[in-house]
Amino acid sequence: MKKTRMAAATAMALTVAMGMSAFAAEADLPSADVAEQGYDFYDQAVSYNDLRETLGAIPKLDEEITIGFATKTFENEFWRMEGEGAETAEKTFQDAGYKLTVDVRGAQTETDEEGQLTLLMDMVNKGYNAILVSGISEANLVPGMEAAMEAGIDLTTVMDAFTPYSSTTVGAWHYQAGVQGAEWIYNTIGQKGKVACITGLSQATAAQARTQGFNDFYADKSDIEVVAVQNGDWDRQKAYDITETLLQQYPDLGGIYCNNDTMAMGALEAVIAADSDCVIVGTDGTSEAVESIKAGELDATVDFFPNIMSQIAVEMQVRKLAGEDIPKVVYAPQSIRDAGNAEASFEEIFGYEYAPVFE
Repeated sequence: MKKTRMAAATAMALTVAMGMSAFAAEADLPSADVAEQGYDFYDQAVSYNDLRETLGAIPKLDEEITIGFATKTFENEFWRMEGEGAETAEKTFQDAGYKLTVDVRGAQTETDEEGQLTLLMDMVNKGYNAILVSGISEANLVPGMEAAMEAGIDLTTVMDAFTPYSSTTVGAWHYQAGVQGAEWIYNTIGQKGKVACITGLSQATAAQARTQGFNDFYADKSDIEVVAVQNGDWDRQKAYDITETLLQQYPDLGGIYCNNDTMAMGALEAVIAADSDCVIVGTDGTSEAVESIKAGELDATVDFFPNIMSQIAVEMQVRKLAGEDIPKVVYAPQSIRDAGNAEASFEEIFGYEYAPVFE
């Protein structure tokens, strides 16, 4: 996948900003080269939309396979949708004759880093064949991932957060999501005015990359003023409070890009309360956000199709267990959702239906 010159130029800076730990540079880790370049700037990354044409049928596995999925809290609808997608994949493979079990477990809260590590360690101790991980932060799952490597258990990262311990990452192109959100606002508000960004947890690499994409898009737009980039911690109430204050300071604020839909919905509530024309763009494509767009409330979201993304991740993991060589970075399908395509299906947006092909 080709990257823009701007993206390549910011790769090193973003990697540093993400706080890549010393372990990321160790050459013996499966995705050390991805860590060096940055997940969002990896020069061998492949879009699933392109990869699907060359994959072929999924090889048959006769043995019993158990795949764990240590994900984030199901209090957040996005991670519930990811979990449901993995369970859908389990049924799809079982219906095709595979003896596959997918054990999906989520942390208690958005910040339950120790609890999530406990889930992962339990899967390692039980000797699962492979484990999918969506870390709360870059570092909280490291002890569990080291234990998995020692036990010969392959890892696949789903969405968050990139780790060089995983041989494959299936997730959104976070940097591009920030660009997409910023560009939508830019065109909607007439390519001039004041804009702002509400970011997720500061330690979350996805939040950092999305924010970087937002900032880079506006870097050369002289008629745009970025008046604020504030941390909302993925929290709805914090996003409401930030937006309320911003609208008091900048009554003519044109648009706000939020790093997730939870914060976008909080920001939207503040915009409605202030009777403002400020447009709000979220990220994730949760059902609440899409329904709000259909109702004429939320303006747009960068839809990551989480249910499809986790199905793709399970497919990639099964292919790896069957001995196939899978790219280290697979960008799952993503698209802006707004009033123009809020009713459209995945197939209508991308031109194909996600349906694994089996031997």
